[in-house]
Parts: sequence; structure tokens; C-alpha cells
Amino acid sequence: MPHDITPVEARGGIISGRVILVLISSFSGAVVALALAWALLSPRL
Repeated sequence: MPHDITPVEARGGIISGRVILVLISSFSGAVVALALAWALLSPRL
């Protein structure tokens, strides 16, 4: 049953989506940084 979205609900959805996007980007950035640090600091096999 669809209902009209109020500006507050729309704003909350935008904010939550942006927070999820920031979390995903920071997590992937941390993974890439760890992979680069491991590749650079680990002794060559």
C-alpha cells in the first residue's frame, strides 16, 4: 500500500543512503590500503 513520502522521510532516506555509501567507500579504501601495504612490506616470495 503506497503512501506519500514526506520531505522528512525523503531526507532521512537520502542521509541513510549517503552514510551507507561512505561506509562502503571507506571500507573498500581500507581494504585497498591494507593490500597495498601488505604487498609493499611483505618480503618477496
